[in-house]
Amino acid sequence: MSEWIRSALDLILIVFVGVGLVQATRLIRHLAGLRQGRVDMERFVHEFNSTVIRAETGIKGLRSAARESGDDLEKLVEKSCMVRDELQYLVESADQIAERLSQAVSTTSRSEAKSKETKKAEDIKSETKAAPEPQATTVTPLTTRKGDASPASAPSSRAEKELLQALQKLS
Repeated sequence: MSEWIRSALDLILIVFVGVGLVQATRLIRHLAGLRQGRVDMERFVHEFNSTVIRAETGIKGLRSAARESGDDLEKLVEKSCMVRDELQYLVESADQIAERLSQAVSTTSRSEAKSKETKKAEDIKSETKAAPEPQATTVTPLTTRKGDASPASAPSSRAEKELLQALQKLS
């Protein structure tokens, strides 16, 4: 019996050693897979690190480009403000000159109109003095409203026509 026990124990021991060998080969395969995973992970970390470094370099480049373009934009804004101020000064000067010109023109046209009126009035007075005594004449009212610049009836003499034209120019 002792041989049987020894044989049984040897058999159990062989089974355990067989199971241990199977487990050991499985563990070796898992360890090989882990080693390969570790190598892949190291490669991934190295590539990720180089990508992060490139991204940081790109960000620094973008920041410097943004600073440069911001400086350029600031210079352009300053120049445009200067040009705007100069244009505003020119427009104000042109407005003042235009106002002076319009005042001068209106003053000139008024004085010309007045001189024409006085000349015509003098002509009328000289004509009336030189002419024989007038017979009874009817005075035609002149309307000088803006919409109605013509007299109520047509003027009969040349002096009346000229006086009417002068009044129309003034209104």
